[in-house]
Amino acid sequence: ENVPLANYDDLLNIAHTATEFHHLFPDVSSALLLSCAKFLQKTIPPASAQLQFAIDQSGTGKEVTVLQLLSLAKDLPAVECSNCGNVECSNCGNVECMDGQGVGVDQFTVGMKLRVNKSFTYWGVNGGSFAGEVFTVKSVDKNDNTVDVRGVSYPIVYQNIPAFCYCCI
Repeated sequence: ENVPLANYDDLLNIAHTATEFHHLFPDVSSALLLSCAKFLQKTIPPASAQLQFAIDQSGTGKEVTVLQLLSLAKDLPAVECSNCGNVECSNCGNVECMDGQGVGVDQFTVGMKLRVNKSFTYWGVNGGSFAGEVFTVKSVDKNDNTVDVRGVSYPIVYQNIPAFCYCCI
């Protein structure tokens, strides 16, 4: 899993080589193919984009390799967003990442990345001077409904408007 891949040509070259030598080195080849499938799943998550990737490989001589990678990727556990925790739907392939959506009272976790909610007037017009910043949750006080993002406690919600939005990208 530590093979550096600069682009999809590298991915296909490594995977194609692994399939060509599978009969000689089955364990190494299988491990390389699995790593390539994981990379493919993580970098091209929606099923429709993976299909387009496969179509784009038509006529390259690596069509069988692409189908093998997609078959392996299909059987892998769903990719989880490292920030909001939502996963890719195994049925439609839609990644329902919460990026940009308001964070509810019970959704805060330590280490979560946030941006201010520009609709929350506490920050000023369109988020004021905080608009471009990314904050990391340091602690959450659910009794007081506050979150510490930089050594200062801020309200989580006010008049049912979330103070922060997920920042997953």
